Amino acid sequence: GGGAPPPPPRPPPTTTTPPTSRGQGSGRAARGGGRPLAAAPRRGVAGVRHGGRDDDIRVVSMAGVFRAVGRALEKFGTSLQGEYAVLEQLSRHREVMAIGSKKPAIAQVSFIAPSANVVGDVQIDKNVGVWYGAVLNGDVAKIRIGENSMIKDRAVLSSLSSGSTVNIGKNVLIGQGAVVGAATIEDGATIGMGATVSDGAVVQKGAFVAPGSIVDSQTTVPAGQIFAGAPAKFLRNLSASEAQSLARALHNYAELSWKHSQENNKSFLEVEQDKSDVKWRHERSEDYDSSLGTLEKNPRAQVW
Repeated sequence: GGGAPPPPPRPPPTTTTPPTSRGQGSGRAARGGGRPLAAAPRRGVAGVRHGGRDDDIRVVSMAGVFRAVGRALEKFGTSLQGEYAVLEQLSRHREVMAIGSKKPAIAQVSFIAPSANVVGDVQIDKNVGVWYGAVLNGDVAKIRIGENSMIKDRAVLSSLSSGSTVNIGKNVLIGQGAVVGAATIEDGATIGMGATVSDGAVVQKGAFVAPGSIVDSQTTVPAGQIFAGAPAKFLRNLSASEAQSLARALHNYAELSWKHSQENNKSFLEVEQDKSDVKWRHERSEDYDSSLGTLEKNPRAQVW
């Protein structure tokens, strides 16, 4: 008597049947027990979390508005700057480019300058240098270049003769601004600056076409001879010292192509490190630092 009434009995816990292989995706709510699992929100454009198609449409619409506003602000700012405006344009230049199914094949150790063009059916062996502004256009004719050859600045190798081939042998030097059609340039030959070698011409081993000369079609320049003029004619035989000088020039160009290749392949940090090294050498004395023993401890001022 007089005590508090006992608490009501607790209801038994609700049990749910584990999902079977059939209907696993229906969840516990389909079996009458527990709360349904909410779908995890998806992450969309620019990290925005949304959970449905309507949200996707809204995000895409907002992105389009922002881009349109950005373009309008760019045009407005450019109009205000007038002649002082600097317009940034995307460079579509490609050093190596295929034409349909015709794709260049280039050995890994070859140097292709950033401003050169190698297009179409072109095969380049190892240690070949294609220098700045040179064009190797294999869209119609094939181009084959042997190892250790140098195609110097602004030289053009191309032909419109379907089925023909521009054959460049080994250790060949094509001078600056030279034009070579579907001709055959044999091993060790040299084409001077600004010279033209027409389709069907043959320049044999060790021959030299003088700068500015024009070798007509079906003309053969015998081995070891110098041809000059327009049209090119026999001038004289190439002396031993001249042949050695041309071989030395080719060797020097090969070494330079390696240096240029290394420089063009540097990363941003490597370029900045070079700048830092130049500044460090300008401001410090290596003799003084070496006498103090600090040169060995910190030979370079690291930019990172």
